[in-house]
Amino acid sequence: MSSSWKGLEGDDLFQNLRHLLINFDPLIREAGSSDQVEEALVHMEENDESFHRYEFVRQLKRKIEEVLGPIIEDEIEKQSTSTGSVDIGQDTLVSRITDRVIHSKHYNDLSRKMKKNIMEAVDYLMRNFESEFGTGRHRDSADQLQANRQTRKTYIVSDEDESSCGSSFNQGMMWYTSHEMLENVAEKLGKTKDTQTRIEGMQTLNQNSPGDFVNSDQWGRIRKNLMDVMADPDDHLSYLSQKFIVRAFTTTSQYTKEVYTLLADYLIGQFNSRRGLIPKVKNGLDVQKGEMIKLIKAFRLLNEFQQETINYWIRYPDKYLEMVLESTLNLFSIHQQGAPVGTSSSLTPIHFVSLIDPKAQWFIKWMHGNYSRMKLLKLLEKYKSVVVNAVHHCLEFSANRKMPFDLMSEVSDNFSKTSIADGNKGRPYYTGAELEYSYFIHSVFLLGRLLCFTNGRKLFPIKLKDSDEPVTITKLLVALVLIVVDPSLNHGNSKSTQGRYEPGSLVTEILKNLCSSEQVCEICLYKDEITNTLLSPVSQYLDTVHTRPGSEYSFNEDHHIGNETTLLHVADIVSMIASSTRGRRHLIYGEKKDIFTRTKSSAAHIIAKFTRKALLGELPHEAGPAPSKAVIGAYLYICRQLYNTCEGLLVLYPYDLHSVGAIAWREANRDADNAVTPTPSDNSSDTDITTRQGKADIQVWEDTLRDNLLNFASTAKGILLLQQTGAINECMSYMYIRYEQKLQVSKCEKFGYGYMVTQVAGTAPGMVALQKTGYIKALIAELWSVMESGLSDAPLYSAKTWPVDAVDRHSHKHLVRLLNVLASFPAVYEVLARRPLPTQDEYTFREMPETIAGFIDRLILVDSPGKIHSLFNYEHSHVFGLRVLSVMISCRDTFLLLQSQYRFQDVLLKAQGENKPSDRDDLIVDMLSVERNYVLVKSYLIGGPSERVLPPRILSEDSVYPFPLFSSFPVPREYTPSLGGRTTLKQAFVESGEEENDLTKFLSNTKTFKADRGKTTWLERCKNTLTKMIIAKSDQVKGMVIQQLLETCVPQISKVPEECVFPLLDYTGTDSAVKGYHLSPLQTLGIKIAIRYGIHLKLIHTSSDVTEKLTHLIKQCACFLQQQQKSADTNIKFLQGNYPGFDWFAATVFLIFNGNIEKSWQFLYKFSTFGCSGYLWTPRLHSSVHLPSALMSSGISPLFSSTGHNIELILQIELPLVASAFRMSGYTPAQICVHWLKQCFWDYLDWQDICHYVCVCIVMGIDYQVYLCVAILRHMQKRIMEHMQTQDLIIFLKETAIDGFHVSSNLRFMNELEKRYRKIVLSDMLNISKP
Repeated sequence: MSSSWKGLEGDDLFQNLRHLLINFDPLIREAGSSDQVEEALVHMEENDESFHRYEFVRQLKRKIEEVLGPIIEDEIEKQSTSTGSVDIGQDTLVSRITDRVIHSKHYNDLSRKMKKNIMEAVDYLMRNFESEFGTGRHRDSADQLQANRQTRKTYIVSDEDESSCGSSFNQGMMWYTSHEMLENVAEKLGKTKDTQTRIEGMQTLNQNSPGDFVNSDQWGRIRKNLMDVMADPDDHLSYLSQKFIVRAFTTTSQYTKEVYTLLADYLIGQFNSRRGLIPKVKNGLDVQKGEMIKLIKAFRLLNEFQQETINYWIRYPDKYLEMVLESTLNLFSIHQQGAPVGTSSSLTPIHFVSLIDPKAQWFIKWMHGNYSRMKLLKLLEKYKSVVVNAVHHCLEFSANRKMPFDLMSEVSDNFSKTSIADGNKGRPYYTGAELEYSYFIHSVFLLGRLLCFTNGRKLFPIKLKDSDEPVTITKLLVALVLIVVDPSLNHGNSKSTQGRYEPGSLVTEILKNLCSSEQVCEICLYKDEITNTLLSPVSQYLDTVHTRPGSEYSFNEDHHIGNETTLLHVADIVSMIASSTRGRRHLIYGEKKDIFTRTKSSAAHIIAKFTRKALLGELPHEAGPAPSKAVIGAYLYICRQLYNTCEGLLVLYPYDLHSVGAIAWREANRDADNAVTPTPSDNSSDTDITTRQGKADIQVWEDTLRDNLLNFASTAKGILLLQQTGAINECMSYMYIRYEQKLQVSKCEKFGYGYMVTQVAGTAPGMVALQKTGYIKALIAELWSVMESGLSDAPLYSAKTWPVDAVDRHSHKHLVRLLNVLASFPAVYEVLARRPLPTQDEYTFREMPETIAGFIDRLILVDSPGKIHSLFNYEHSHVFGLRVLSVMISCRDTFLLLQSQYRFQDVLLKAQGENKPSDRDDLIVDMLSVERNYVLVKSYLIGGPSERVLPPRILSEDSVYPFPLFSSFPVPREYTPSLGGRTTLKQAFVESGEEENDLTKFLSNTKTFKADRGKTTWLERCKNTLTKMIIAKSDQVKGMVIQQLLETCVPQISKVPEECVFPLLDYTGTDSAVKGYHLSPLQTLGIKIAIRYGIHLKLIHTSSDVTEKLTHLIKQCACFLQQQQKSADTNIKFLQGNYPGFDWFAATVFLIFNGNIEKSWQFLYKFSTFGCSGYLWTPRLHSSVHLPSALMSSGISPLFSSTGHNIELILQIELPLVASAFRMSGYTPAQICVHWLKQCFWDYLDWQDICHYVCVCIVMGIDYQVYLCVAILRHMQKRIMEHMQTQDLIIFLKETAIDGFHVSSNLRFMNELEKRYRKIVLSDMLNISKP
């Protein structure tokens, strides 16, 4: 044979064609007619991924390339030289070359030769069909067929070289059968026939498609006879019968249900047989016996089909699924009742299946999809014995808790990958204890999956024959938990392979799966009895009885302490419970308890107490060896899951975990510094290796402690605690490293560092710590690379392409990140106070800012040609800077700081004036002028949603800009709406007898008021009257009424000891001292704005006398508060000197009293003794002597650490969606609420609602400050959710007034919050001397 025709003639061609036909067999069988067969073969190249790997195809391609390749190349060359290019008229050119090649002599010779060779090969194969395509031969072809079925899981288990009964997915089949053959096979398989005849019948059966027999009218006879053949003791007959089942299971046709039910019925017959084939459990299982090999192979086929059929049973009618399910459950429900398990009872089908599939994967897969799960759970009601037997086995194992010597670590592998009869590889014998243990494993995984679904849980309670009480889900889970907490079943020194089948590990896996669904976990696991049992090893360390006295599951006092593995298993489960909101509340409050009925015996207290004592090394020595750092770290992580929420911190605060953690961290830090690092060498000793490992362990422990300390920064009060540990700088550094590496916060939290950064940046010490880490510098560098140019070595000389949007999606993320750290005034003050702009005459393209001041200089105050020319994208970058400025100045203190230091308004006005044509006075309307106009109007005017008009920032295509642009102050009148109605000044001169209401009548009768039998005090009556008036007639609670209310209430409140938190100190200031007091430019500018607002509201006259009065009041208050301040030795700028911001509350009181300085001062002076003054009057507690030194020097206001914390606490309970929206947005409720409160809602609420806010907080209690903020967030819930989706929540909340909100319409909701939370909130706020 010529080498050029190798593979295309002679024997090689015979073999290649035969191989090709065998691989085409599935397509031939799926076709319904010869036309469909032809169509499938024509399109084989499109549908078969392996088409080009077939030897015949490869050789044919090689020959075509060899013969026709040179001709094609020549034709292309000719066409190229004749036309000058092969690119013109491609379709015509290709068709021309193809036509030339097809009509060439070489092509005709090749075609004629191939036709002749193929016809000879086909004739040969047809003549020798039986020998070429008979079953049991040509294993290479069968192997290739198996390789094509890549979606099938295959185990080759055989008891002879050419057999493959051990697996159902490596058989080939071919050709069709006749009716006569069907009858003949049915006849030969008859029970009365001799063995040889029956073997011949089985061979004929296996040489044809099983589907032809199953779908024939002879199947009834064949099935009955097959049952007898399968039960026949003859080994060859048994082998052939299993081979038939194997070949049937290789297809995905719906007739496989008939073969599966045949197999199941055969197994049922074996177990119901009276021949005594099934051994007793106590006698174990000898897998070398022939009948056992036969049974186990049958179960392997059964289990393999169970796990594969899920992939295609949805294609067939429901009858297919029902038959498979029912036959399976009918088999598995067989259980010999009588003697106790493990004594004289015989093995059951579950015993065999559990050896092959110990973790019940068949059941887990069947329960995965709703299609099969629905019918399976319905049938389990009928075959409930399957569940009953599983429950019985679990309870028996838990009650005895005797672990077999062999942990069954390789049971599954032995039965799935090797021959059972192969003594060299397989296990020859399994003891009764091992069989029962495998049954237990199977049962616990089956029940664990069953409990995940509602209809599965409906099968409980289970009634057992040997028990009077039914088994509930709780009783079952307690029994399983006892396995986890029993140290005798958890071996810490077990090998990794054995750990897979350790009972504690297996049950832990099941319970963690249950915890993955919060709803399932709440129904099943959130029970005190289960939690108490689970935490019993921890309770024993504390030398307490954690379980209920007399409980069936309580441990004896002399029960030895669980080992490391037990404690880690418990920690894993509890950690999964604590990862959900409901789970945390169960641990904190216990079963059926909430925040209002707290108990110190809950799981959270047990864990916190254990963790604290373990960290301090105070666990009792008699309890056993101290737990390892791994165990302590696991329980500290659970505490961290609790205290990084407001509810958890409230409960765990008494345990002082922040201080204890800081002490342990410092010790670990010292140990790490003192640890000797050995020098690497080629001959490193074991001691060096141990030393290196020890140093690595210390480093891991140090990072663990630092990580858990860091998570205190998740809440407002937690930041204060973290700051007081003195470890805030190190924690911020650690967070920055993980944040930059984009590592997830913990194993149960993927995100959260962005939220923590925002929370930390809301405080002065937090901002100082962030600056030290380099976070601010990196943030600006990353922002600059997006806006302008990056840090690449190649300089850029051309601008990047930019979209039309002013702030596109690429830069929006960096805008939000920058705003998050500049959202609060203390943070801005730390980075900008007394810091000039780094202005230069010229800048290079590669020169980027490194500080916030540099950012302001380059992108906000772009006031020179050098700055403009240094920007690649001047308009877009400047607009970006103006957007940042707009959000920053939403905080009025930040506005005053920026304006007093940098005069940004003057810069913007100048830019507006220059933005006009030379021949006209009208300003040009463009993107920059519109943005500057918005910032100028917003910064100049002050007022609530109806008290000022802010211009749009978007130019419409079909309309003219609706507002006038300007280049000097004051702003045009179009931006200041006219406020109608009688002014408050005029109301002061109207006779009070004109019209009185209930509130004024009550206040007028204060002197004659008498308490009702000592039950109702004046203050309580005032609260009730004020509430009714605000709800019913809020428009009458204004002006003189509010003045009268405040003046009357202050003396009455001063009689309540609980309210008078601070002493009333004598004012020692003199007029000369007040006049000599120096106000900062920031405060002077604040006075001008307050006067402008009061004039706009018609609360005060426009005379200069009013300005002097407010100036005097601000100075007098500052002198008075200065008497109660002490200097702090700190590097925090915010604490250096007097309060750096403006006194918005004093200005508010001044306007309430219509500019009457005497009334305003008298009110503020007496008000300073109240606890509420520390929250309403922000400068009141700045560096105050009334605060503990640690709290005073922290630089964190009680308004943030207490009010902000309690707002987040109530939000997490009452408005979880809003709390989640904030967390997902990386912004915190505490920050925006503190922003509103510090400036007394100026710019956010109308004046009347501001007055109502002040009155309500003073009269009703300072906790109403918290309830008001919660009510506002509830009012804004829909819009908050919308802006969470658009990822601009911080921009919306900072820049948008609280439109549509009125205190009067939300007071009832606040009253409800008071009833539920006052005990917690008010006591926390008035306990102002503690964090």
